[in-house]
Amino acid sequence: MRRRMIQVFLATLLVLTTQGRSAVAALNPEAYKHDAQGLEKQFEPFLKAFQKGDDKGMDESFTVFRLPKAKEWFGNYFSAEDAAKLSSAYDREISDAESSLIEDMNKADPGSRFRARCEAIGESPAGQDSAGGYGLRPLKPIPVEQFRLEFRSGSHDQKFSFIANFVYVDGAYRFVGGGGAAFWAKPGASR
Repeated sequence: MRRRMIQVFLATLLVLTTQGRSAVAALNPEAYKHDAQGLEKQFEPFLKAFQKGDDKGMDESFTVFRLPKAKEWFGNYFSAEDAAKLSSAYDREISDAESSLIEDMNKADPGSRFRARCEAIGESPAGQDSAGGYGLRPLKPIPVEQFRLEFRSGSHDQKFSFIANFVYVDGAYRFVGGGGAAFWAKPGASR
């Protein structure tokens, strides 16, 4: 009898463990490493879609850089008023980032297969409470990471690079602004 109870307990535990993994996988079908190589891998589907000239594929694959539940995420770090402003501005920010990247690749080598090389620069001061006098300030520190992104064409060795800011949320890097600071720390972020 006792042996049977142990077998039932272990079988139940196995089912619960398997269901837990399935739920996590359903929320985030692919998790990327929290390092520069993980960010490089995150760019691959977008770069393949660019090479094919697949506009829909580029849009779909770039969504991995978007904050999931952005309104809630901003609400965790900013006042309710600032979070509402940032949430509405974020859609434009991410759309502009995708358009700008496509434009840069078209200038460098249209239709080519690009490779991304990402180099961590460190944490951005824009994620801290003491971040300068411009834009909006978070209520608590945000782990904003800066990377130098280099995109190199495989066919003509053309390249370009820039600095971008990300937060790592739910197994992927989420874009929060280009240049030296996250978009909320720049002048005009609250407009």
